[in-house]
Amino acid sequence: MYTLEEPGQVRHAYAIEPAVEKRAKREYAAALLANGDDDLADPELTDDWGVPAIRVTYQDHPDDVKHANWLVQRAVEIMDAAGATQVVPGEVGEANGGVHLLGTCRMGNDPKTSVVDADHRAHDVPNLFVCDGSSFVTSGRGQPTCTIQALAFRAGERISSLARRGGI
Repeated sequence: MYTLEEPGQVRHAYAIEPAVEKRAKREYAAALLANGDDDLADPELTDDWGVPAIRVTYQDHPDDVKHANWLVQRAVEIMDAAGATQVVPGEVGEANGGVHLLGTCRMGNDPKTSVVDADHRAHDVPNLFVCDGSSFVTSGRGQPTCTIQALAFRAGERISSLARRGGI
């Protein structure tokens, strides 16, 4: 049983159950479509050594916003069917930082159809390892953070092993 502690008293979970029964929240997850305007490069921006810097440019595809609105409407229908007495659908607009950008560096064995190999090593740049979610074709469902961390640890072990053997 969980407790909610306040100065001078401890209330058990059953004491707050009536408040929980009155509120529910529906969220959704969806894959976003590729957009040709998205980019990582900025040819005008360089670091202190003159190396081109990275600037992430991202914009939702118009169908992503339509899809999000459709999902909100389904959530409203679910809440209505469940007997909700007050439904407040969230506003839908372009994503502003709450997304996991995935799929820009597909993982695979064939350099013609993928960017990195199974060790997250770039096919075209042997000393470049990409350790983030960009190797995922899609997130499947939910938060990809733990999978990204596991793959980054695995890539780190591989980089260390290659370095000890002179492979990088």
